[in-house]
Amino acid sequence: MRIVLVAYSMLQSFRVYRFMQDVTYIDKEFDVLHTPGFFIKFLHLPFPLPQGYAFSFAILYYAIALCALVGIFTRPALLIFGILTIYISDILSSRGFFDHEASLATQVILILAVAPGSTSFSLWNVIKWFYKKIKHKKAQLFDALIGPSVPVWGVKLIIIILACTYFTAGLSKIRYGGWKWLDGQTLTHYLDGSASPYTPGDKPMYISPPNVSEKEKWKDGFGVYSYSYGNRQRSDFWRELGYRIASNKYLISGVSVLTVIFELSGFILLLGGWPRILYLLGAILMHKSIGVLMNLPFVNYQIICFFLIDWKWVYNHSSAGIKRRFDPLLLNFKTFVNKI
Repeated sequence: MRIVLVAYSMLQSFRVYRFMQDVTYIDKEFDVLHTPGFFIKFLHLPFPLPQGYAFSFAILYYAIALCALVGIFTRPALLIFGILTIYISDILSSRGFFDHEASLATQVILILAVAPGSTSFSLWNVIKWFYKKIKHKKAQLFDALIGPSVPVWGVKLIIIILACTYFTAGLSKIRYGGWKWLDGQTLTHYLDGSASPYTPGDKPMYISPPNVSEKEKWKDGFGVYSYSYGNRQRSDFWRELGYRIASNKYLISGVSVLTVIFELSGFILLLGGWPRILYLLGAILMHKSIGVLMNLPFVNYQIICFFLIDWKWVYNHSSAGIKRRFDPLLLNFKTFVNKI
């Protein structure tokens, strides 16, 4: 998980921010809305990033990410990489753009910075193996890469964070949208072309001043201050499929209801065994579907879900089932051969 999640997070940051020029300015048209978040205020970090430090910050950011990826000073690198990614996301969120993918990924990366076993498969372990091999002549490379057995509390903590993430996602739909969210109109808006920049017609963008009256406030003391989500799917085929799904009110309502039920059931992840595995596979399928229909794949979530699947449990149970199924056949075959 450490290797794949850090690699993808680093590439995603480069694709979106390049050399950090996008986090060095305040939009003058909406400067009244630009206020640093709690994280920046708490750590007294510069807001925004000074223009003259953008390139140096970018080099530092990618160098630390590379250290966390290959496993050199792994834990400090993971900690700093997570903090710097939160810093970048916090600057962008002041413009009304919240990086949902980074929100979960950074939490997991910070957990990996302290969790047992996160230094496995690291270059540092290879260096230690090479030193032991020269000295003792008996060290095995693969054993050195894996490292000793460790407690599983780090994995359990990540599972708890993931369960809370999905549960609160479902809860927020009910909290802010009420039961009306279940009628499918919200998903219809995203799938029928209304939220797509690649379809004809004007697209809605709502914004309100910070001094909105109390009676108009509805979300934690704010009015409707920004709408920036949308359907980014460029493919005509997948947009047409989304439109067909949205045009069937029973189907789209059913999908809405199932989505909320699935998310509110996030604490199934705490059960373990096949219920957890089925939920993780369902989460991957959900994100795959959103990725296909809206080009919002949430790959970070899929990576985390994939690595949280207990593949040892899957192997043991599938191999046991295969063995039970084929053992009688093998026995009959051996009996037949002996008779011949």
